[in-house]
Amino acid sequence: MSVNGAYFLLFLLISAVFYYAAPKKIRWFVLLCASVTFYLLNGIKAGLYLLATALFTYLASLLLGKKPSVADGEDPASVKKRDKRRKRAILAPALIINFSVLGVLKYGGFFVTTVNTLIGRTAIPLPSFILPLGISFYIFQTSAYLIDTAKGKYPPEKNPLKYLLFVCWFPQMVQGPINRFDLLSGQLYAGSPLDWENIRTGLLRMIFGILKKAAVADALAPFVADVYSNYQSRSGGVILLGAALYCLQLYCDFSGGIDLLCGASQLFGIKMSENFRQPYFSTSLADFWRRWHISLGEWMKDYLFYPIALSKRFAKITKFAKKHMSPGSAKRVTPCIATFIVFLAVGIWQGPGWQNIAYGIWNGTLMSLGLIWAPVGARIRKRLNGRTAAVPLLIWGIIRTNVIVVIGRYFSNSSSLTQAFTMLGRTFSFAPSGDPKYTLAAYFDTFMTVRLAVACGLLIFISALKEKGIDPIESFCRKKWYVQFAVLSVCLVIIVIGIYANSNYVPISYVYENV
Repeated sequence: MSVNGAYFLLFLLISAVFYYAAPKKIRWFVLLCASVTFYLLNGIKAGLYLLATALFTYLASLLLGKKPSVADGEDPASVKKRDKRRKRAILAPALIINFSVLGVLKYGGFFVTTVNTLIGRTAIPLPSFILPLGISFYIFQTSAYLIDTAKGKYPPEKNPLKYLLFVCWFPQMVQGPINRFDLLSGQLYAGSPLDWENIRTGLLRMIFGILKKAAVADALAPFVADVYSNYQSRSGGVILLGAALYCLQLYCDFSGGIDLLCGASQLFGIKMSENFRQPYFSTSLADFWRRWHISLGEWMKDYLFYPIALSKRFAKITKFAKKHMSPGSAKRVTPCIATFIVFLAVGIWQGPGWQNIAYGIWNGTLMSLGLIWAPVGARIRKRLNGRTAAVPLLIWGIIRTNVIVVIGRYFSNSSSLTQAFTMLGRTFSFAPSGDPKYTLAAYFDTFMTVRLAVACGLLIFISALKEKGIDPIESFCRKKWYVQFAVLSVCLVIIVIGIYANSNYVPISYVYENV
């Protein structure tokens, strides 16, 4: 069941009615039934993968949460050390198995194709795997749960059905965010009271998400797809426009979906982790990644960056650097290497293909160079400190960051590494169009251009308000009731007539729906 369609809204309405009609103690069970139903409607086989992951990680967490036995007279330090070894012996295989499932299902075909290409013949038959809905998100989420349980951050959930609800809570299954157990589980299990504020806020956010997805992302998708599919016959300027508009399409697609699903979760009084914070207002690449796909960035920081940077092996690298480099340079060696590894992992997470690995290398290299440049940049900003230089520096930072992001999207949206480099080559060589009949008007007529301009203007205005710390939804909810009613009515009419009842509108799957 696609969350783009009207059936999802009907499913959401029925689920909310049953939820608030049920006694508070069993409302979590209503959510579980709704989540399982939603997932099974997207495929029975995919549901079996999800169930297997939930069962496996549930059992592993119980073992990790088991208290160590203490012999008479045994030293507490020895007990702690022995328990640490025991947990490590459970956690390491559990994580390997968990991520191996993701690796085989998501990257098995790419690996086999690469091996066959290197050998020069089909030595290994190409496997045919289904890719379960949201597998990356629930694998990352359950892995974080295991690590936190092993650290003693919280005790393991004893009720297997409640744990299953945490794993398969349906608004998070399509494209995240990656929620943390300690922040989400209490909301899922408590049973929220019927609160008009939650309903109103959730509906407003859902409307905004639907409009972003349908009015901007889906409107830009045909043009962007044409540019990336027919790049060899498109001019350098058109390719650059396609890459830039893909950034806008991806943001409205991804963040629009998050708004829709976080709004849906809010209808039940459940707040999920935020995933975006005006990324295109970023003044550096590091700032961009703190604002883009926030839950993935936090996951990578907590469960990959710090374990790498604080490991014994990297302590030796730091010690070696201190002996052979200046103190300022030595302390940045480990963060640079760990940062590069993290972004290489982000590139791999994007999907199979060398172009995604190149995307990770592009970001990892620039992020590492940014760490090296940071002291120099700080000295420059200090010398230029003042109101006169502040605005130009801000504008320069935003432009520079967005150029870097656009170049990265040549890789992340290409079907091959060759395509990405060819597109870059045509862009920077200002290659003319190979198709004289091609015209932008085929995709952007006057009506489409005006509609996009209005939608993008509204998006920029709302983003600017958020950047200033103003919550547009809260501000809207303080308006007179008739103003709220009028605006909501117009939005609903646009959504019903312009989207769901419009035979010309073709819903497009979310970009990160099956990553």
